Amino acid sequence: MNLLTVVPLGLGAILGLYLSAGVVDTTIYLHGILLCVSCVGGIFWVLGRDGDAGGPANPNATVNFNDGVIRAGVIATTVWGVVGFLVGLVIALQLAFPALNLDLPWTSFGRLRPLHTSAIIFAFGGNALMMTSFHVVQRTSRARLAGGFVPWFVFWGYQLFIILATTGYVFGVTQGKEYAEPEWYVDLSALLLLGMDPLRLHVQCLCLMAFLRLRMRLLLFRSATALIQICWRKHFS
Repeated sequence: MNLLTVVPLGLGAILGLYLSAGVVDTTIYLHGILLCVSCVGGIFWVLGRDGDAGGPANPNATVNFNDGVIRAGVIATTVWGVVGFLVGLVIALQLAFPALNLDLPWTSFGRLRPLHTSAIIFAFGGNALMMTSFHVVQRTSRARLAGGFVPWFVFWGYQLFIILATTGYVFGVTQGKEYAEPEWYVDLSALLLLGMDPLRLHVQCLCLMAFLRLRMRLLLFRSATALIQICWRKHFS
């Protein structure tokens, strides 16, 4: 099960090396180094955990829920909320006091405004929605999140995606599209995270189990019907 996490981390490390090799822009170079170091560190973290992906908040719980990633997500939601609201306060003050732009490109209203909106929508709101989903799907299905370390991969990968996106806003490495500013490699990391979403794996497993149960019941019904027909023809025909 660790391969579901180690293989994408390895691909992320290769992408980081590709970004940092021969690139001209300093910000993209630093993004590549950060991506590579984070992925390599994640591989060692997963292998060092020896299969322990976290347990339930209640040690007496009958189901071994993965509540560790949810607790980490609550902390991340709080931190990103504080950051996003503080940036919003700064840009509001910049409208009243233009001197607060400091005549620097990375502290100007034009760069901090998308940072504020994206931090609130994607960082604060995204983490809140993700952790709510992680919590609710386990309680409603009475089953642990599928994928082993995949929930942790999605959580930490999402935080890395936020860091890459927000630093790109500040230093001007964007596509210049409203609510779609991150560069292609940041979008690619988000796509990889969506593909590894443990909720999707979890729902797929539940749907497969439900499908198999339905097929089994249908098979039993057809077998019983055929047996009744054979008995009827033998005794009453």
